[in-house]
Amino acid sequence: MNAAADLDLLIRSRYPIITAETADESRLVEVLRRVAAGRGIPFLKWSRTEGLMRDRLDSPVYDTQDPAKALAHIKSSDIDGVFLLADFQPYFTDPVVARRLREVAATCAGDRRALVMSGQSIELPAELRRHSVPFVLSLPDPGEVFDEVRRVVQEFKSAGRVKVELTQEEAEAFARALQGLTREEIRRAVYRAILDDGRLERADIARALEVKHEALGGEGLLEFFPPADEPESVGGMARLKEWLSKRRTALSAEARQFGLEPPKGILLLGVQGCGKSLLARSVAAEWHLPLVRLDPGALYDKFIGETEKNLKRALATVESMAPLVLWIDEIEKGFTGGGGEEDGGTSARLLGSFLTWFQEREPGVFVVATANNVAALPPELLRKGRFDELFFIDLPRPDIRQEILALHLERRDRQPADYDLGRLAERSNGFSGAELEQAVVAGLYTAFAEKSELTTEILLREIEAAVPLSVTMAERVSSLRSWASERTVPAA
Repeated sequence: MNAAADLDLLIRSRYPIITAETADESRLVEVLRRVAAGRGIPFLKWSRTEGLMRDRLDSPVYDTQDPAKALAHIKSSDIDGVFLLADFQPYFTDPVVARRLREVAATCAGDRRALVMSGQSIELPAELRRHSVPFVLSLPDPGEVFDEVRRVVQEFKSAGRVKVELTQEEAEAFARALQGLTREEIRRAVYRAILDDGRLERADIARALEVKHEALGGEGLLEFFPPADEPESVGGMARLKEWLSKRRTALSAEARQFGLEPPKGILLLGVQGCGKSLLARSVAAEWHLPLVRLDPGALYDKFIGETEKNLKRALATVESMAPLVLWIDEIEKGFTGGGGEEDGGTSARLLGSFLTWFQEREPGVFVVATANNVAALPPELLRKGRFDELFFIDLPRPDIRQEILALHLERRDRQPADYDLGRLAERSNGFSGAELEQAVVAGLYTAFAEKSELTTEILLREIEAAVPLSVTMAERVSSLRSWASERTVPAA
């Protein structure tokens, strides 16, 4: 995407007011500077602290810190130009400012004059919306990220304060690790890597991923996990594993050249505690891709319109980091589709926005959605062709229960051969994978308290004492199995 070309098109289309919601104001300034230069017109920026100032000049226009006076100056001067009004949102409620803004907008009917408003959240008054258009400043693409890294490195090289020990391939990997961040976040990450020891080396790739994890976690919408060295062991799921194995390299350029369409995603339905979340993480590890977790419940905001903006911002960030696996945990929490009187239609609009993105997004994002409550899922999400496949993860069979018990014993430095796994599996009928793990954990606590080694008998006692979810919620589990029998593909 060419941000300058897109913005120039909006100005030439004679939109008097352009809203640009972004946290990267310095990058927006650069884009506006290029647009203005290309059209041969000046670029001016207004802020409440400095007033109206022509680009690259030291002195602001006298007495223009007040927003109403700044607008009055723009209207009376009648000069061509691109005017950036930074953080103007708070002044829309002032009737004088709102009126003057309308008057200035009326003077921007030509293609050489435009008002651009920047900020994190912009909601124009109703009378101005028909004169405006939103502009989306995308996050830096891979080429821009690499250029920004190179600029920072050059700054340090000029001062003789950095030793670069990266191959070309490692340098590209370092830049890829910073995709999804703003320009200022990228610069800070590079500063942090260099200032730590005066060099840029292979180990800094992992540090860059840590910085991204911190940055994305700050908003609470996305959680970033770097590619895992080894996938976690998942018991059973043979059919699902085979499906994923065939598509391991399907997001690559070679696959597209072969004529394959990139896979869109899968929906994992099933009984709680049967490994849906573990499988989502395992997909990314198997495919050697980063994993980004989206919490749908965190999208909701009490202010009108902010929920949809949260989703839009989160998905834009995800796309900028592709290729990756997007894990939408408990998707029914955010995309119920009901809406109506309960939430003013917010959830329905959120679902519509997500489905539009899901169908039209650029290739490179594979979605793994998990759900526990199938009754809360809207039919629009489940219709044929939406996801590549709907998999049902049922309670494990006896042979799978043996496999799961063996995995959890091995993780705790016990030899599965020392235990009667067949007997344990038989007695744990109806247990989920999570409940089998807890039986092993409880058995270890009991053995430690009794100052003995973990035995089959101790594990049997813990299994007998537990009441699995399949018993306490038997009706719901039965209903879920019945629904899935004709609508989904068994994962095992």
